[in-house]
Amino acid sequence: MRYATRLFPMILSLVVLTGCLQDSASYSFAEKDHAITLIRNQQWFWQDSLEVEVVILRLPECNGGGRILDLTRDSKIRLYQAPAEYAEPMFILKAGKRAFAIGDRSCRFEPFKEMPDDLGVKLGIFKEVDGQFRFVPAEPAGTQE
Repeated sequence: MRYATRLFPMILSLVVLTGCLQDSASYSFAEKDHAITLIRNQQWFWQDSLEVEVVILRLPECNGGGRILDLTRDSKIRLYQAPAEYAEPMFILKAGKRAFAIGDRSCRFEPFKEMPDDLGVKLGIFKEVDGQFRFVPAEPAGTQE
């Protein structure tokens, strides 16, 4: 009986932690130390939503980012190369009905107030594939998912 009472807290903690989630996927650029990484976090198994931390990395000049809250585990987050009309070369993340600007030169991450009319060229999608969070490059010739 003493053995069981000692194991109970450990078993309980394993049950509480089951279903928690923390994983990541990256879009990497050709040059070294340059990437956009998404880290998914779900603290408790009973939560229906998770948060995604966006990390912008272009060392040594940039190491920044931000968070996207209230996404579901099956959310697909699309990455676009924004049109040239913007002040700096940037990328756009589209998560559901929300869009976020990523400036890897200014090291900024900001939500758009409204969805842009032109998202640009689709680079790919961050999504779960076979139980693992991954970046899946877009099909050539602009095919859309």
